[in-house]
Amino acid sequence: MQSRLIIRADSAAMRQIDGFVASFVRQQGIAADEAARILILLEELLTNLVKYGYPDRAEPGQAEIVLALDGSRLQIEFIDDGCAFDPFAAPPPNLDEPVEDRQVGGLGLHILRSLTDEACYERRNEKNVTRLSRVVASAKLP
Repeated sequence: MQSRLIIRADSAAMRQIDGFVASFVRQQGIAADEAARILILLEELLTNLVKYGYPDRAEPGQAEIVLALDGSRLQIEFIDDGCAFDPFAAPPPNLDEPVEDRQVGGLGLHILRSLTDEACYERRNEKNVTRLSRVVASAKLP
């Protein structure tokens, strides 16, 4: 089963995403606490897109979110029309350094990596395509 949502890439989109994820989790019998993890992933991708994806445009662009469940493996695809950006190209932050010595940024992408089993990026047809995959727990039956 696959569900698809197309959103305007702005800060108000999280309300739509929240409802979309809640409905998908419920319909697919995924454990409710998995919804929070999925939302963290999508919020990080959306936030980066809104903040950095349109440096030469005043108007927000568009993003498409595809959620699919194959057994216990959740596939997330985030497709956007922002400028090219590979979230996995930068090295992970050095978390062993004192906070005051660390470079600003990168923690959100670190969280993205830590909440997924597989992640990949490609630029296709002038769009960013980010694919994330993770094993999710099923809801417990009463």
